[in-house]
Amino acid sequence: MISAELQAKITAAVESLPPRCKMIFKLVREDGLRYKDVAEILNLTVNTVDAQMVIAVKRISEKVQAHFSAFPQKHVKK
Repeated sequence: MISAELQAKITAAVESLPPRCKMIFKLVREDGLRYKDVAEILNLTVNTVDAQMVIAVKRISEKVQAHFSAFPQKHVKK
């Protein structure tokens, strides 16, 4: 379960993606389509869909990373 604040940051990060990248990300992650299906729908190659997903995930993770750096690290003793 994720906090409302984190969910808002993820949503904002997705919305800030370039249009084609955002469309591909939403088709794959939200609609559950396979890369092959997205490629056919958008008349792209599967490699292009893959590359756009890599860009999307990288940009989203960079924006969300700030959320986690705000919390102090807990050290786990072994």
